[in-house]
Amino acid sequence: MRSRLYIAFHLQWLLACFLEQSLHNIRPGAALDELGADSFDVVELQAIVEETFNILIPQPIRTYTTFAELVELVYRLLPPQGKAPSTS
Repeated sequence: MRSRLYIAFHLQWLLACFLEQSLHNIRPGAALDELGADSFDVVELQAIVEETFNILIPQPIRTYTTFAELVELVYRLLPPQGKAPSTS
């Protein structure tokens, strides 16, 4: 399984590019809406995160989700390394 640090690094870069933010603005307690994401951005961002990490996020991500919460969510949903995600 990938580490939280690996996930945080990739999510930080992804958010910085997607939301046109400095990497320094993306800190653990920063909520997506504080970073400039509206509800439409969050829907698109969720699809990008799912595709990037090959996961399925069962609930919609909210604009008030913090960066740390997003890292933890992705970490929990990642399948063990080398195994495909379950489709059931």
